[in-house]
Amino acid sequence: MPRWRRDRSLLWRSLLVAAVSAPALLLLHLHGPELPSSSTTRASPLWGELSAAAGAEAADGGGASSSGATCATVEWMGEEAAGRGSPEAASLRVRELIRRHFLLHGAARVRELPAYEFCKQGFVLGKASEAGFGNEMYKILTAAALSIMLNRSLIIGQTRGLYPFGEYISYTNHSFTIGEVKHLWRKNHCARTNGRDLNMRVDNFEHPTETNVLCSDWNSWKDPIIWFDGVTDAVGIQFFLKNVHPKMKTAATSLFGSPGSLHARPNTFGELMQVIISPSRTVEKAVQWALKGSSPDIVLHMRMMTNRPVRARKAAVSCIKRAIEICHLKGIPRVALISDTPGFVKDIKQDISEFAEVIYFDHKGFSKNFGLDTTGNDKQILRSNFPKIKSFPVQPMDFRSRDWGSAPRWAAFVDFFLASQARYAVVTGAHRRVGTTYAQLIAALAAANRFGAYPFAHTVSILYGRILYEDRI
Repeated sequence: MPRWRRDRSLLWRSLLVAAVSAPALLLLHLHGPELPSSSTTRASPLWGELSAAAGAEAADGGGASSSGATCATVEWMGEEAAGRGSPEAASLRVRELIRRHFLLHGAARVRELPAYEFCKQGFVLGKASEAGFGNEMYKILTAAALSIMLNRSLIIGQTRGLYPFGEYISYTNHSFTIGEVKHLWRKNHCARTNGRDLNMRVDNFEHPTETNVLCSDWNSWKDPIIWFDGVTDAVGIQFFLKNVHPKMKTAATSLFGSPGSLHARPNTFGELMQVIISPSRTVEKAVQWALKGSSPDIVLHMRMMTNRPVRARKAAVSCIKRAIEICHLKGIPRVALISDTPGFVKDIKQDISEFAEVIYFDHKGFSKNFGLDTTGNDKQILRSNFPKIKSFPVQPMDFRSRDWGSAPRWAAFVDFFLASQARYAVVTGAHRRVGTTYAQLIAALAAANRFGAYPFAHTVSILYGRILYEDRI
């Protein structure tokens, strides 16, 4: 197995993605009792519950793998390489690191620097399109992380004057735009007085033979702007943990933790999201309408790409029941459902309603409740507050309908911020042909929202069926 594939298993421990023969299931456990450590070869206490379901599905022709079902905690699966520590403490340390960075290198301070000091300032560009939200958001988070590692300011790129997903997301005022940096560069006469043209150095992670992520000291680069392009997941920026230059490796370790200490890896991307993004006012109001006064205990996300397999429902329900058991939830737990396949939500709601209160965002009910017209163009609909809103769209762009689902695109952002309010766990499943960076970011933001409010317990992942890949994000 190539070394870079092995390295991926050492990424931060707040999420384990397990893709299986039909669904991929994972559980981010945010609050609950400590689980005993064990070897990966020992039987899991969760085995009986899911192996029985696997056997039943195999008998029904469900296509269960001959390798059988497995259940394991993250601790069991990574114990040999892991040290001991507190991921919450590590995350709170990173939270303070991020705060101090933007206090020093954020736009509010840097734009007021004297000309000579401003012209010495460096920047990192994060530029995204409006394709898949998870992949594109990782581009911005990667740039933010690199700006911290290199002590540079953050630029969030715009396209025709608009931020990516700007109708649904509000971005931090700690960042610059390219337009503002160009203006300040001219205003402070950086090219004439300091001899620094505003040029950009691009490193493309998608081209392994060209990227300098492993072999160059990026601190020595004098270019005013650096763009680390092509990073669409949590992996690229963490390659700096293997950089040959000690300063680069130390900076990466400070932000992401040591690869050899999985139990004390910080939730870096969740902490960055807390600072960089927030829902627009309209999306926030829609989230509050869906929550009906309190946060869900558990969130189930299913990215099924119009599929509605029975075995995915059974596995997801088993995961939720196990999460409720581990968390020792009292009374009737609240479970929020989100999916790109609305029909799947209706199917599984019946199963979960037997033991939990179910909530989900009904975009049609929301539009009707506020007297909104459900026709129009997705780009022209969302406004900063409800009195200005004239309509919401029913359908997303046609070429994205299979990827994003049949609901309007703005509903996916309501779902995202709704799910990030999970108090205890995020369970997610995906069709076997797709990963789901969308769910990774939900889990990371949910964990960041809870650090400091609840004690962090162990991450528990229930693996159902044959494991095709596993990845700690």
